[in-house]
Amino acid sequence: MKTPIYHCNSDSITPAQSLSLVRYALGLFLLLVAVSFSVIGQAAQSQPSSQAQRQIVKTPALREKIYKVLTEAQAKAEENKQDEALKILDRLKSSSSLNSYEAAMMWKFYAYIYYSLDKNEQAIQSYEKLLAQEALPQALESEALYSAGQLYFVQENYKKSIEYLNRWLTVVESPSPQAYVMIGQAYYQLGQMDKALPPITKAIGMVESDGETPKESWYLLLRALHFEKNDYKQGAVVLEKLIKHYPKKEYWVQLSSTYGELKQEQKQLSTLEIAYRQGLLDKESEWLTLAQLMIFNDIPYKAAKIIEQGIEKGIIKQEKDNLKLLSYAWSTAQEAQKALPVLAKAAETSESGEIDIQLGSTYYQLDEWEKAIAFLRKGINKGDIKHKDNAYMMLGLALFNANRFEDARYAFKEAAKFEGSKSSATQWLNYVNNEINRRDLLAQTLESLDKP
Repeated sequence: MKTPIYHCNSDSITPAQSLSLVRYALGLFLLLVAVSFSVIGQAAQSQPSSQAQRQIVKTPALREKIYKVLTEAQAKAEENKQDEALKILDRLKSSSSLNSYEAAMMWKFYAYIYYSLDKNEQAIQSYEKLLAQEALPQALESEALYSAGQLYFVQENYKKSIEYLNRWLTVVESPSPQAYVMIGQAYYQLGQMDKALPPITKAIGMVESDGETPKESWYLLLRALHFEKNDYKQGAVVLEKLIKHYPKKEYWVQLSSTYGELKQEQKQLSTLEIAYRQGLLDKESEWLTLAQLMIFNDIPYKAAKIIEQGIEKGIIKQEKDNLKLLSYAWSTAQEAQKALPVLAKAAETSESGEIDIQLGSTYYQLDEWEKAIAFLRKGINKGDIKHKDNAYMMLGLALFNANRFEDARYAFKEAAKFEGSKSSATQWLNYVNNEINRRDLLAQTLESLDKP
């Protein structure tokens, strides 16, 4: 059996409920029957599923004498005397006078009792016998199909679980997203990834379309399915949602790695840097990867600073290869500094903003934030630049490092208008908003402390 990498039943409606819930269900069931035992069958079949175009059939009524027997069995179940309740049902079963609806209700009661005794196989058999009855009300058939599908899932009979849940889909008007998740989970357990993908995608789409957030475990299943197919592009989309709704370290690191698989180095760097700034990186490999990405993206000064900081913290070892990388970062940063006078002179006479952007980028590499901001803004205002999205991204980063959060937010919003930088800009925008909220909360706290 394939072991899932997510919590397969954390958010599905499974039958692993407490005995008290079973008792509640039994009590509610018999209460409803008591109110309208003579017409419940006819009422149930008055609203057929528009989806299934069900044929309207007459359902026999539940007679009062049968209701009284079921009530007697319920009383025993309430007293934790399930064995006696089963004996009462057994006597009822031996009666040849039960109509199909009464038999269905009896088997439903059997299923509840067996389930309360952790006898799932017998509970399943009871639901199957219920479903074998003729002229079932839609609500009763729907409940039995869904419950049987759940129990088969718990018993790890995934093929049967899928069969019953798919039958359930044909009789219910408004399927729940949880049901689609369970079907997707069952296909996943069977190793049928292509069949697992549509139901879990549908379930997540249903929840998102209602403006709500799907459960974390649902996203994890969808992520696993995409990665099983080596679909890194869609895997990245799922991880972007995970860091938005469930911002854990593993998702930040995985998203950065996934961008690397997609050859999107700037997004790879941006994602890992946000994780670094949040204090989430605690492994040497993560720090070194960040430094290497900074060198690759022409930010050697910051790379050198990160390596030095990692060594000071004891995260990066003072080994030959690491020291060589540090030396290379410093030497590259010095070369960038030498280029400043030449770039400044060229920018004075250029009508294009491209050289100003390059000059601002160089100052950014050297952590000279105010100069970087000035030249980046100048270049953007001049116009005629190749990568305006990158310019706004770097401007936002420089403003953020200068603790000018509101201005940084504006720059990231501009960068988010471009498809190429939308995801990275959105990540930074969320991070900036969190920093603004934290700053304002700290200010309010300090202000309250100053008051007499």
